[in-house]
Amino acid sequence: MKAALAEFLGNQVPYADVTWGMILGALAVLLLSYLLRKYIVEWMLHGLGMVAAKTKTKADDIFIEAIRGPLRFTVVYFGILLAIWILPLERYPRVESVVFHLFRIGGIIIFAWAAVRSTAVITYLLQSLAIKTESLLDDRLIPFFEDVLVILIWIIAGIMVLQDIGYDPSGIIAGLGLGGLAFALAARDTLANFFGSLMLITDKPFKIGDWIQTDDADGNVEEIGFRSTKIRLFDKSVVQVPNSRLANQPIRNFARRDRRRIYFHIGVTYDTTPLQMRAGLNAIRQLILNNERIRHDFYLVNFKEFSDSSLNIMVYCFTTTTVWAEYLEIYEELLLGIMEEFDKLGIEFAFPTMTVHLSPDEPGEIDREAQLLVEKLGGKTIKDTRRPFEESPQIPEDDG
Repeated sequence: MKAALAEFLGNQVPYADVTWGMILGALAVLLLSYLLRKYIVEWMLHGLGMVAAKTKTKADDIFIEAIRGPLRFTVVYFGILLAIWILPLERYPRVESVVFHLFRIGGIIIFAWAAVRSTAVITYLLQSLAIKTESLLDDRLIPFFEDVLVILIWIIAGIMVLQDIGYDPSGIIAGLGLGGLAFALAARDTLANFFGSLMLITDKPFKIGDWIQTDDADGNVEEIGFRSTKIRLFDKSVVQVPNSRLANQPIRNFARRDRRRIYFHIGVTYDTTPLQMRAGLNAIRQLILNNERIRHDFYLVNFKEFSDSSLNIMVYCFTTTTVWAEYLEIYEELLLGIMEEFDKLGIEFAFPTMTVHLSPDEPGEIDREAQLLVEKLGGKTIKDTRRPFEESPQIPEDDG
């Protein structure tokens, strides 16, 4: 029996340069690789999945799911390679060369496939970081970076395949370089806006809903895109500002302040006495201290200047709220309180006026009074150096 089996395995297959033993050995390897993929690899992946499920992060779960397909295919792939290796391909050099080139190309493709699927892990990690930030721009850029990474992996795999089949890819790379240069020149503004978006992601000067003020716009941020940012102005119109401009100019973000400023001047009449002025200043300070919605850590109330038609008082303080409606209520409450206190003190608010004083005295009398005042104070008498008007000499009439 054994001799008959050995003789059968050693017999040559009709019309082929292989034996039945080689054929059956190759088939056995293929069957073994299939069983290995179906049971051993599946069992191993199941065990790794159970371990990954107990961890806090989902990155390992995503990675195991990403390599599941490539790993199962790899087992069968190497089984086919081993089955072909059993066959006497060395008797057919050209067939052997083609077959092994195809299998090397297959290995490159499997590796690229696994790498592309594994980018889901990088995407998950980046999204975990993006969730912690307030900006939505980085959330939108993550899918874009994933697509770029996938394209880059397939380009590298394509270059490796070209090198394996004996083609020099330097010409294609040079062509891609020239094409990329032409594309960069044509899309210069687009690239500038894209890198401007990256700078906005890094610096995070604002987020959607913030009230910002720039050289180009003053309003609330509605949308942050790859190319531009939409800002709704206070007249309800929308302006689209390129991100390259936003990244290269000062941005004033009012939404990030923790208080609002109250700053104004009060003008009172020149009839106000120093005592009334001091009482008015103290009354304003007391109004600020009695208002819980006004910060008490820093405020200024001072008699500031003698203006043309008024005595000016400066009031400078901050509210505890940043809500505009509440700020206006506090502002109004303070102004009404000042009006009530000044009315009690008899202090009148000034408005632009001009007073003209008419003197009944002649200029000569004014000069004499000034000289008498100087002499009284011990000064020297001011001499009148003005030359009186000399009458013109009369011209005799001509008799002839």
